[in-house]
Amino acid sequence: MNRAILFFVLLLNIFVAVSVADEPEYIWPTDASQLFTSTFAESRGGRFHAGVDVKTWGMTGYPIYAIRDGYISRIQVSPFGYGRALYLTLDTGEIVVYGHLDKFSDEIAAYVKSEQKKRNNYDIQLYLEKAQFPVKQGDLIALSGDSGVGYPHLHFEMRDAASNPFNPLLRGYTVIDNIPPRITKILLQPLDALSSVDGDYRPKIFSPTSGMSQYELSRAIAVSGRIGFGIDAFDQMDSVDHSFGTYRNELYIDEQLIFSAQYDKFSYSVNNHYDLDRDYRQRAHGIGTFYNLFRDFGNRLSFYSCDELYAGVVDFADSAHEAAGPAEEIVEIPPGVLKMSGRSHSFKIVVRDYWGNMSSITGRLIVNGDAAFGGDVMASDMIYGPSPPPGIPVDDSAAVEQRNINVQTQFYDRHIRLQLTALIPLSQKPVVSGWLCSGKTYRMPLTPRSANSFVGAWPLSGCDQGPLPLTITYVTDAGDTLMQSEWIEFTTIPRGQRKTVYSQDGLCRIDFAENSLFKDLFLRTDSTPAKNNGYDIVGDFYRILPSDVALNKGATISLVYPQNDSLPGKLGVYIKAGDSVRFVGNDRNAADHRLSARVGNFGAYALVRDVEPPVLYSLSPANGAHFSAATPQLRSTFKDMLSGISGEANRLLKLDGKKVIAEYDPESLALFYTPDDPLAKGEHTVEIVLKDRCGNVAAQTNTFYID
Repeated sequence: MNRAILFFVLLLNIFVAVSVADEPEYIWPTDASQLFTSTFAESRGGRFHAGVDVKTWGMTGYPIYAIRDGYISRIQVSPFGYGRALYLTLDTGEIVVYGHLDKFSDEIAAYVKSEQKKRNNYDIQLYLEKAQFPVKQGDLIALSGDSGVGYPHLHFEMRDAASNPFNPLLRGYTVIDNIPPRITKILLQPLDALSSVDGDYRPKIFSPTSGMSQYELSRAIAVSGRIGFGIDAFDQMDSVDHSFGTYRNELYIDEQLIFSAQYDKFSYSVNNHYDLDRDYRQRAHGIGTFYNLFRDFGNRLSFYSCDELYAGVVDFADSAHEAAGPAEEIVEIPPGVLKMSGRSHSFKIVVRDYWGNMSSITGRLIVNGDAAFGGDVMASDMIYGPSPPPGIPVDDSAAVEQRNINVQTQFYDRHIRLQLTALIPLSQKPVVSGWLCSGKTYRMPLTPRSANSFVGAWPLSGCDQGPLPLTITYVTDAGDTLMQSEWIEFTTIPRGQRKTVYSQDGLCRIDFAENSLFKDLFLRTDSTPAKNNGYDIVGDFYRILPSDVALNKGATISLVYPQNDSLPGKLGVYIKAGDSVRFVGNDRNAADHRLSARVGNFGAYALVRDVEPPVLYSLSPANGAHFSAATPQLRSTFKDMLSGISGEANRLLKLDGKKVIAEYDPESLALFYTPDDPLAKGEHTVEIVLKDRCGNVAAQTNTFYID
């Protein structure tokens, strides 16, 4: 008998152990699907996507479950971002975020509504005690929706105990994916004035020959100096027609792994470093989204295989072309740069998704080789030292200043690209000379693009201020030696320092804080009269460059308005956006007659006056309407054309003179509310009051009846 009982208990323990082992640690958050519409670390407007989006087939109302035991630790309700969101703290200490919900569970919904009524506000943020809403794995906690911004889907986010988002796939979630990533383009960019790609000093994009998963370039690329690689690629999955980010990217030179990035986890404190992980310049110019395959200045993300600055950057040096002296005397070479010698190299870039599907692109590199348009960039062209550079004789007494060469400039992070176009025939290549920021004289290497066109790059390392004076000396077909001067204007803003810069007329001010920049910035400003384009623009447009360099915490732009301006409260700082303008701020300092705005990127700014109230499209119930049902929906649609409406206090929906807790949908531009309790029979009023950022008010009141 005892043996039988012992045997039964043993079997029961084995059964329980097997059952527990079969239970998943984390269950799917919804039964809508096990498909994604976006993945972890994709782009979200200059930020990383902190979770995955689960497909809900364009519909709302699917059940949302607790993926594991825990408690509801935070509730957020907002018209923007995640809309209605729940934060579930698990028994592991991890935090799960469910976003864009349609409804909370009945118990949670009742609590939220009571707190909204206490605060008389729809927008609400609630932090809860552990005992308030404990949940078990599988408990229904909400229904899926499309609140906040975006189409119907579930935003599903997992964070560690320190609230750092990580890829939910790391917790055992699986999706069907047998499709390798696709590679569309690669980017090679010279990173200083002594580096080039195909004989030029600007980034260059190459399109590979198509392939299922193995791509290649049809010709060799000429490179010299420090080169950064990038790749434009995307992933796909079975059963969904969406494009996704890649999971892991790798750079190989001569079969040696140089750099890798794997998108597992990041900190919200460096979420804006997305602009350093995906090449900002190419996105700013609308060229594409390239994953950088090196660690740029200021980048503190944890995705990469090496922590050193410029890790992944390769210095392609050929000892036969180093006779002019060490590059370190002209450009700063960060510690992460890997030097590779030899005239010929192979490269391979591999992109992978989470499930191991991979694609690669291969190509050949020729160091200091002939560029596609001809011409070597030889170190022997590059001469510097304490004396004026040799070459074409420079005799100030004999040379005549003439403007026979047109000069175009393009600023990059650490150098200026100059393109010289001769307007007359020349007998030989011109000489561009001047003083480096280190105090040494320097003759800039020039590469011919055609018989009358040349390109070169001037280093900016160590430059604490402009302007940069250059001398161009050239010999005409007639044998005359001539000279012209060029002054390149800029102001250096060192990263980590406070600095204030004014426009030439003093009416535009740009203030930088210690945390404004990722890297040193070479600022240029100019102004142009505002055109009569339908806006009431006060003063000029002030163009601030560069507009293609990512800022860290941004800068403050301040514009002066006339002292005799009769309506300064109606003015705001706007940025030019195509043929229109976009409001960026209107903090007013009446004593200085300045309006200020915090900006995250540069462009052209002006003061614009907004005297137009918001436009009311509709208000219901309509005036004079009768209802047999006692809970009609109150609803208004509206839009402001210039400064915009900010905050719940500036979009009020009232019932019988009292504010109601109305929900705002920014995508449909609608504000709506359904009464909780039946309205009394008889006359009622619905009122909408809207105020934009410049104080312009629109209001309307309708009378309706409950029969």
